Amino acid sequence: MKAATAPLAASDNRDNNRFDILRLLAAWLVLFSHCYPLGGRASHEPMASALGIDTLGGVGVTIFFVLSGYLVTLSLERSPNVLEFARRRALRIYPALIAVCLLCVLVLGPWMTTWPQAAYWQHQLTWTYLQTASAWFIHYPLPGVFYTNPHPISVNGALWSLPYEITCYGVLALASLLPVSLRYKTLLLGTGLVGVLLLRPATTQLGAFNLYLGMDYYHAKLGLLFALGAVFAGWRAHIRPMLWPALLLLASAVLVPSGAGQLLLYLLGVGTLTLWLALNGRWLPRVPQRLGDWSYGAYLYGFPVQQVLAHYKLHEASFAGFVVASTVVTFVLAGLSWHLVEKQALRWK
Repeated sequence: MKAATAPLAASDNRDNNRFDILRLLAAWLVLFSHCYPLGGRASHEPMASALGIDTLGGVGVTIFFVLSGYLVTLSLERSPNVLEFARRRALRIYPALIAVCLLCVLVLGPWMTTWPQAAYWQHQLTWTYLQTASAWFIHYPLPGVFYTNPHPISVNGALWSLPYEITCYGVLALASLLPVSLRYKTLLLGTGLVGVLLLRPATTQLGAFNLYLGMDYYHAKLGLLFALGAVFAGWRAHIRPMLWPALLLLASAVLVPSGAGQLLLYLLGVGTLTLWLALNGRWLPRVPQRLGDWSYGAYLYGFPVQQVLAHYKLHEASFAGFVVASTVVTFVLAGLSWHLVEKQALRWK
């Protein structure tokens, strides 16, 4: 909260950092990585086939969550209370999400469905899809839409991570209510999630943790990345992310056998390197302020755009053309989303 806010370093100023360009990079990595399964080439994803540790899309999600942990913690510190923090988060997340869900149901669905229009509008799936706008109950199919695509049925599979992001916001907000300095709370959360990953790193379910805490693998993995960003934000007056430790962690992740240690080294390495670049990468290009932040829009629109292009079999005509068209159309829609929806909503912050 404001009373506990540490002085902002110069590099915390948005004019002096590279958070925006890294988030755009993360959005494109997710988009590019999705081109492989959505274009019928899932086994050819470059990073997965070369290293086997992660996909390029997974790297993009890692970048998103660690940067989110840092920036959302700063937002929490600047908010006068938890309710104001929640209101600001809602203004950032929901307007664009509601817009894309409505467009999928009202425009994309009727356009792409192979069912009769009456059957589409009368089917329960059409209207349950709108629950996706909650950012918590994520639904993937619409009646008759993309059933014959290489990656069938899913209209917007990228939205799977939204409930995890919302969970991170909630845990951070609840932690802020405890009578301890926020930086100690973020450190405790991060340490606890390291322990969880070390106990059960290689499964999508965490056994006893899933039973007692309702926690799955991605809560622990993505929660750790968010907590890492939160720790660096909370302790920014005392510690800064450093390049050589990050590179050492990544090199160790490549060299050690797969398992708990490798996953942990990889997450900490990518997370630390991301924050070091965000705060110190002055050579990275700056996103002009007049353009705004297109990364969230790219995240929301990329998957359905790619599914539409795959429906018309562009991936079969030219995979490179599929990648280029996916990128161009997605970022055009992302720009429109920012200027017409997100920027307007943020006027209420």
